[in-house]
Amino acid sequence: MRVLGHILAGTCLLCLAAAPSRGELTPAEVLVVANEASPESVELAKTYVKLRGIPEQNLALVRTATGYEVSRELYDSQIAEPLRKLLAEGRMKDRVRCLALMWGVPVRVAAPAAPAATPLQQAYKRQADRAHYQAVIAHKFLGTVGVAFPEPRTNSFKPLGALFDSKVAAPEPPLPKLQELQADIGLLFRQKQAEVARIDDPQKRTLAWRQLMAIEMELRGLRGLKEMVETAKPPTAPDPGYLDKLITASTSKLAEIDKGPQAEQSIAAGLEMLGNLSGAFGVYEQAMSKCGAEGLDAKQQTFLDRTLQASDASVDSELALLLWPPYKLEGWLDNPLCLRYRARPGQQNPPVLMTARIDGPTSADAERIVKASLQAEADGLTGNFYIDAGGGTNKDYDKNLQQLYTLVKANTSLKVILDDQPTVFQPGACPDAALYVGWYSLRKYVPAFTWSAGAVGWHIASFEAEDLRNPDSQTWCVKMVQNGVAATIGPVAEPLLGSFPLPQDFFGLLLAGKCTLAECYWDTVPVVSWRLTLIGDPLYRPFARKPALTGESAPSPPP
Repeated sequence: MRVLGHILAGTCLLCLAAAPSRGELTPAEVLVVANEASPESVELAKTYVKLRGIPEQNLALVRTATGYEVSRELYDSQIAEPLRKLLAEGRMKDRVRCLALMWGVPVRVAAPAAPAATPLQQAYKRQADRAHYQAVIAHKFLGTVGVAFPEPRTNSFKPLGALFDSKVAAPEPPLPKLQELQADIGLLFRQKQAEVARIDDPQKRTLAWRQLMAIEMELRGLRGLKEMVETAKPPTAPDPGYLDKLITASTSKLAEIDKGPQAEQSIAAGLEMLGNLSGAFGVYEQAMSKCGAEGLDAKQQTFLDRTLQASDASVDSELALLLWPPYKLEGWLDNPLCLRYRARPGQQNPPVLMTARIDGPTSADAERIVKASLQAEADGLTGNFYIDAGGGTNKDYDKNLQQLYTLVKANTSLKVILDDQPTVFQPGACPDAALYVGWYSLRKYVPAFTWSAGAVGWHIASFEAEDLRNPDSQTWCVKMVQNGVAATIGPVAEPLLGSFPLPQDFFGLLLAGKCTLAECYWDTVPVVSWRLTLIGDPLYRPFARKPALTGESAPSPPP
């Protein structure tokens, strides 16, 4: 999961505390959306309307697919258009600020069907697949560094297999997604560097460093190798000046190739030269951007997941723009409700609807969310706040987690526990968890927590809401809901780190007690028409009766 750096600005929303207060979201402003094709969805909607005192006329039924995903065509015709027409009737558009989606309404809207690929797109896709395969093999080799010490058969860093005992077993399809692989490789690489530095035998230690450099060259090319040489300073490393000469020569050759006409042979030659410079990761990124839809700008082409599937989204995030005229589907759009964007001068946007879904693996899990939220509002949400920094690769995001810890520690009576180690909280380590945010255990929930009734928390990782309707899934959203969490956030596909709310912003608003859950999320999530979903009762206010943040330390809701 990569980072969109400009979103991770250091300014906290607490600096906006001078903004005048608006009225919080009310039941009359919520439109409850259920799937008429699912009796459980309709029953849940009726229960929610009754328990929250929502006007009965605010219950909207659509008839669509009952599974996790819906096609773009059916989303448009069966979900978006009927709701758009409903909101246009009887001034409802002027009253509704939030859509509450019930279990049974699809979670993810798929990308539109892709047009047939051109011969050049097919050529790029073949090269992307080749780079993907290289990365998988390099990952397998990385696991043997510092474990086996074969006699090196070459002084070069290529071919990779010359520094290892034998060829590893060919990976079987389907290959793991490259975004997931990158995260695993980054963590394993740091672990292996530490292990290699502790090897006592000088010859074995030198060989292990050569293995690491060979893998770095394979995955990130000369540029990555130079960075590794300059930062880790391994023994018998090539001179950085020599690497600079190789980088310059390869860059010049690549520029010459790019000047010529595009054909399959020139594409292969150009990407081979790019592989020298930026490794398999660089080749994959470039090739995938070229084989995707035309018209993407240069910035979008740098994202690993700007592929033919870049126009998928969560149903919730797409419905937020229900009242907008047609907009681009590729990638995300800035969220006009986000406080970080509201100050932009002269910015005019159509209304954005807040959304949330009361959902989970089963309809019973979804109903429990509603009842747990009401219980926590009545009794008060009690327990500890667990913050897990240190698990990811982005220092800015870790800094925000640490700032959140400082804010809560200094200004509330909550017991707050910060873990800044690379590992996540271990099983059984987090009793009485009322609040949680942390990272990074991809698709692998760790049962560290006993959750308080009404707990709010989210785990920052890719794909954690991808299996939301699968009771057997080990993803964080599924297991957290099953184990008692009342509100969480998760992505339905690779979201990129910069699309998440900043924890200090989200929890700052939540702890002040002036905003509902939906407002806390939509005031802080930076993007829309994208891949995140908010799971929980949009009207939930766990700290309404007893704010945890008060006075100057508490942010005010926006006007």
